[in-house]
Amino acid sequence: MKPIEHLTNVDKAKIIFQLFPDEIPALVTFIDGMCKAIKDNEQANRAKWDNGFIDFGYWLTLLNEVEAKIQKYGIRLNKSQRLFADQLFDGMLALFTNHCIYVYTTVREHPNRKFKVAIDLLFNP
Repeated sequence: MKPIEHLTNVDKAKIIFQLFPDEIPALVTFIDGMCKAIKDNEQANRAKWDNGFIDFGYWLTLLNEVEAKIQKYGIRLNKSQRLFADQLFDGMLALFTNHCIYVYTTVREHPNRKFKVAIDLLFNP
């Protein structure tokens, strides 16, 4: 295995999938729900956007791509480590999905402490 600082987001997602396969369906459902919630409140989210790294329009582009992949692959994302990691954590899409998993494990109280710790170790700076 590579040292943690050499792991890509795809590598990290594969590890999470391997260690916690039972957590993946709820995580994918949560990510899909975040897509819908952000779009449902687009004007309010746009107004309070203060990220200097990317603009809100690009954030919506990432969100729409993630949502399209969830719709396209559906339940297969829950069953295939490669599909889950490659489709949701590759390239710039990882900006959005990493944010979603941060919210999923920190803003709300996640019941699986080990999953939360693994997410923190692999994805949070």
